[in-house]
Amino acid sequence: MTTSMRLLFVLLMHCLLLACSGPRSSTADTDVLVSEVPTDWPAPVSREPLANHPEPFPLEIGVVVFEPGQMAFDERDARHTLRKVETRLATAYLRDVLTESNNWGPVRVLPETSEFAQLTVHGQFVHSDGRDLVLDIEARDATGRVWMDERLRATATFEDYTQLAQRDPFRPLFVAVANRLHAQAKQLSQKEQQTLLEVAELRYAADLAPEAFDSYLVEDQGRYALARLPADSDPMVARIARIRNQEALFIDTVDEQYLDLRATLGPTYNLWRRSSFEQAEYLEDYTARAADRDLSAPRGSYAAMQQVYSTYRSVRIQEQDLFELASGFDNETAPTVMRSGEQVVRLSGSLNNQYQQWRDILAQIIQLERAALP
Repeated sequence: MTTSMRLLFVLLMHCLLLACSGPRSSTADTDVLVSEVPTDWPAPVSREPLANHPEPFPLEIGVVVFEPGQMAFDERDARHTLRKVETRLATAYLRDVLTESNNWGPVRVLPETSEFAQLTVHGQFVHSDGRDLVLDIEARDATGRVWMDERLRATATFEDYTQLAQRDPFRPLFVAVANRLHAQAKQLSQKEQQTLLEVAELRYAADLAPEAFDSYLVEDQGRYALARLPADSDPMVARIARIRNQEALFIDTVDEQYLDLRATLGPTYNLWRRSSFEQAEYLEDYTARAADRDLSAPRGSYAAMQQVYSTYRSVRIQEQDLFELASGFDNETAPTVMRSGEQVVRLSGSLNNQYQQWRDILAQIIQLERAALP
């Protein structure tokens, strides 16, 4: 390498380090890796065991696919697709942790918000760089009661990325979510649990057939209460139960595709996170030493800059691999074939589009069956 090329390389690396040494941004930009923690970030969650209850609460949980949050790059950037991958994998991992706790009924990933579950969890990315994961989590039940509305942060360590580490580096964050929900559930009386189940059933029914079921509920500023219960002999109640079972089948089909996503993208995603973690550690160590060293210190050498650049390049390679895998996954989302009675329906497009198509079909079926009642 000539002297001029070396000077150019040093200048470029100096610019890279300066760009990475400003305050951390709360946007979901994976390039922002510096020492100052934004004031709106909480302290990292403690590492606690996953709580469990002797008898599961009879509540179904729907974990809606997380939102990517504000991103500082456009859709043509590989990091935009990377963040979409992260939202899906984090959603599936929270589902797994909640299931592992054995505290609940079925826990399912929902492609979008619906009235399907008694308790619905939403999440939004604030930041993710392989070392810090910051998420906004909200959980609300069918009565409108807020169980959780909190910003959580987990910080990974070198030990979390060793070969001996068998679990997700940010597992403490997901365990914290599960434990907070468990603590809220323990505060419900048996009567409150039963009311929640009844309100959830009627909200689902009213979502599909509002003219038939709206009168059973009272709504006041986002909170729902029972006005009355339908008769056990009401044929529409049985039809709604059958329709709900069919929706559950579709959601379980979606779950299988999330398993495929994790198997396809998980290994590369884990490599990207480790590379990002190492980049953050190198840059923070470098900037700390650069602030303290004197003019004769050898730490700011060309070789040190090469080490930083090597790590930075590794992150970019992993991002590009993830971009190609994720793009292929989006393009190859399999059509779903569902049966409703004697009718076979083929759904196509993204998982979100397929879910909306299926819900529209179910609503049409319930309307036709209601019109056919004597």
